Amino acid sequence: MTTTAELVVYVKQSSVSHPLPRGSSLRVGRGSRVHIRVDDPSVSREHLVIHVGQNIEVEDLGSSNGTQLFPASQGDVGVSEGKGDRYLKPQRRYLLGPGDVLRIGSVPALLQVEAPAVAPNRSTRPPPEDTRLVLRDPEMRRLYDLAHRAAKSDIAVLIMGETGVGKELLAESIHTNSHRAGKKFLQLNCAAISEGLLESELFGHERGAFTGALAQRIGLLESTQGGTVFLDEIGEMPLSTQAKLLRVLEERRIRRLGSSTSITVDVRFVAATNRDIEKEIAAGRFRGDLYYRLSGIPLHIPPLRERPTEIEPLARHFLSAFCTRSRLPVPELSPAALQAMLAYPWPGNVRELKNAMERAPFLSGGGPLLPEHLPQVPEDEELFSDNETTDVFNSPFLAPSGADTQVPIVGQASFSAPPRSETAYTMREPPFATAPPLARVSERERILEALERCGGNQTRAARLLGVSRRTLINRLEEYDLPRPRKRRPS
Repeated sequence: MTTTAELVVYVKQSSVSHPLPRGSSLRVGRGSRVHIRVDDPSVSREHLVIHVGQNIEVEDLGSSNGTQLFPASQGDVGVSEGKGDRYLKPQRRYLLGPGDVLRIGSVPALLQVEAPAVAPNRSTRPPPEDTRLVLRDPEMRRLYDLAHRAAKSDIAVLIMGETGVGKELLAESIHTNSHRAGKKFLQLNCAAISEGLLESELFGHERGAFTGALAQRIGLLESTQGGTVFLDEIGEMPLSTQAKLLRVLEERRIRRLGSSTSITVDVRFVAATNRDIEKEIAAGRFRGDLYYRLSGIPLHIPPLRERPTEIEPLARHFLSAFCTRSRLPVPELSPAALQAMLAYPWPGNVRELKNAMERAPFLSGGGPLLPEHLPQVPEDEELFSDNETTDVFNSPFLAPSGADTQVPIVGQASFSAPPRSETAYTMREPPFATAPPLARVSERERILEALERCGGNQTRAARLLGVSRRTLINRLEEYDLPRPRKRRPS
């Protein structure tokens, strides 16, 4: 095989590409001495070896959880009896081809080979033509319309939004719709370059300007003449560099480090950040005058959870594009999977959705995508730390009628039930308006009643009782009560 190959490993909702140089034998596993490290408990320290020569072969090293092979084209791969029809026999080599999927323990990995395009599988549908944009949400359409109108001038644009919402794509769209479209589009991640190198990267330097400057270097701003500079994560830029960038915005001139002369630059600036810049200014971490220079047109991209009409078309686009590129059949999205995607909050936004659609075909094993192949909403969200030291049942929601003080359900030093009283109790600030007040009974009964009221959700029950979730779990264990499952709607 003479083409370039790489192994794409999907673990912990992210993907990492590892090149496979010809003539190498690369060990894969969880240990510290392997060539490709896969940090997952299902992976052995030295799990398998990938041999890269005229062909690419995989050899399981007797791993604890085994290695499974899902070939892109159907055929007998020489299976191991007693462990299922996909497990490889240890110490035996198996041929890998483009698009083949390995399951290393429970971690999927894809072999990608840079080769001439071939006709995809008949069941593979091509992605939508001529666009990476899916604009179904009215706010997103308005946003892109404003961005394209701003692109006609050279006014600076500041794009704000959570990580993964698509700030880079919007910045590229501004560039391609401007008169600078034929020139360079430079993306610079301000958080990825150290403070000591950022200034040299932006402005360049003369020979001898500092230790190690053995030759003159043209900076990125100077090399992007006539084009667009996209300053990603601008909120991470050091204050000293912010001052010099402000001068560039005002004068359109730069000075290389170690030089006494200035150079005129003609670039258009687009910046992006996931930080609240106004709070950063108030905290003294960002210059207010630079903010006003960069935010000629401020654009705020809403998170994916606020754009539900775009979740399904984006998912289908990513799924189809990835499967076509990898020469895999495109699995169907079941109605249950679509409902699960709409219910999921997508904290990683579009980037997380894209990664989920690249991972799901491996998990579905060629069948339709189901909810279990997608990111899951935690059964109980961890609102409290497991090492929390507070262990007092002082409910902020339960108090005698007309009382101004909280009433302890259980003191810190005693786990006995409180004395009986005929005093009626009412909810001071009920989290569930229609729920009746908890009666003043034994602690065990109080816990059971709170769990019943909250449908088995331990986090909500703990909040209702005024304790941490860990404290509630400890009480369940002390009273030998089973930890309930949160009831799901039928």
